[in-house]
Amino acid sequence: MQKAQRPVIALGTFDGLHPGHRAVLRACMELARQKGEPSMVYTFLENPRSLFGQAPLEIMRAPEKIRRMQALGIERVEAVHFTKALSALSPEAFIDMLCTSYDPCALVCGADYSFGAGGRGDSRLLTELGAQRGLEIRVVPLVTLPGEDGQIEKISSTRIRRALEQGDRAEAARLMCGGEAQNGG
Repeated sequence: MQKAQRPVIALGTFDGLHPGHRAVLRACMELARQKGEPSMVYTFLENPRSLFGQAPLEIMRAPEKIRRMQALGIERVEAVHFTKALSALSPEAFIDMLCTSYDPCALVCGADYSFGAGGRGDSRLLTELGAQRGLEIRVVPLVTLPGEDGQIEKISSTRIRRALEQGDRAEAARLMCGGEAQNGG
């Protein structure tokens, strides 16, 4: 009898698949390989802020995002609608829902990941909840680039959106491609 598979799940909105997102996906795939389990992403079809009337500029449509994740090597993508019911889950209830629905062996997120009602959960709480539930948690350091003023800044979808809204396609491309990105900077 074959053992049931317990995926390593990467968590996030992954709304641009920029270098920070790709670092999380690579960490997920590497941990899945080490554990001999499948890699999976749990994400949303729309930006969670859309539910609250604050829809940000869409960097990449959901079908393209899913296709690119699979092209990178992610074995399974669970892209769900962000609903009022999901938005009301406490951080603990959100992790319990993931455990009940997918039975993961590990969860992977970026250092700035937030989850649960009001975004109250963070990577520190995820680590605590994972330990309580027997899950390995891998938190991937932020990926950074020097900003225009020389200061080191994290690569983020917010920065990419800002560049696009200002018509600075070169800056958006630099951020999406990673320029001279560094992990943990």
